[in-house]
Amino acid sequence: MEALLASCDAADLLATFADLGVKSLEDVAVCEVDDLVSDLGIDKVKAKLIVDKAKDAQLFEKRKAAVQGTWKAVEDSLSVEATKLFYKRLFEQYPGVIPLFEKADMDAQAEKLYKTVGLAVKYLEDVEGLIPVLEELGARHASEWKCEREHYDAVGECLIWTLKTGLGDAWTEEVAEAWTWVYGVIATTMADAGDKAHFERRKEIVQGTWKAVEDSLSVEATKLFYKRLFEEYPSVIPLFENADMDAQAEKLFKTVGLAVKYLDDVEGLIPVLEDLGARHAREWNCEREHYAAVGECLIWTLKTGLGDAWTDDVADAWTWVYGVIEKTMADAGDKVLAEKE
Repeated sequence: MEALLASCDAADLLATFADLGVKSLEDVAVCEVDDLVSDLGIDKVKAKLIVDKAKDAQLFEKRKAAVQGTWKAVEDSLSVEATKLFYKRLFEQYPGVIPLFEKADMDAQAEKLYKTVGLAVKYLEDVEGLIPVLEELGARHASEWKCEREHYDAVGECLIWTLKTGLGDAWTEEVAEAWTWVYGVIATTMADAGDKAHFERRKEIVQGTWKAVEDSLSVEATKLFYKRLFEEYPSVIPLFENADMDAQAEKLFKTVGLAVKYLDDVEGLIPVLEDLGARHAREWNCEREHYAAVGECLIWTLKTGLGDAWTDDVADAWTWVYGVIEKTMADAGDKVLAEKE
């Protein structure tokens, strides 16, 4: 009760609740908001906050009990065999993940997963302590094994299947809901941390290779780009019929450089790209398909210019960063074009 009321900035109401006979989370969770307003003399917003938080806390305790109780049953019956069963299911249903484990000792990997799930279950007694553990795990999975957000969906499906299979009749709707919730917390936290790690790695690669392009090719890179664009996509030539192509190449070179620099401030980059996309649509009728052509030619130019420095990781990083640029500019352009119709 004390923690609940403190989280609602209502610690001073503890004695008043006690006088009303409301002494537990369960008691608060069944209170009517309007009754609290009249009995406590508080506003409806605060009363609703207190009741909602009590219900959330009650639900958390219910889920925690279901998860911890059924994990104890898994430990007693299957132990590490549960995670071996999990990996069998994972590789059968999602063969695309197999390369992530090609160098792994799968007995050791099963043991590691078993201990990790057990740790997460134990840490439900201290969720604030669990979050940084999961974030560190998510960052490592992204950095060391290139684990992506979609992999967590596959893992979740197989984990739930394994628990359902292992628990048999003890797998109820309540247990299913609790495990789905707890895995959702694990997956979201780890995937978010992984996204940050992927971003930092890709940013470092993009900024490093762009520096190499600046030092070796400079604006000649964008002249090479336009040569490729006009050869491969002649339908775009009319968009440039009145353009000074030397000035255009210089402008593109600076624009790409600006986008690369702005990776240190993505929130500042987005409105710049949106403005560019809107202008391209308004002034030159640039459409979404044009960005695909630009992307192919940009990647080709970078690959050509960087030579042996163009690796799979570099290709992934530049494909990702151009994907952000393309989607943001094209979305903004679509809005402008729709208004023209």
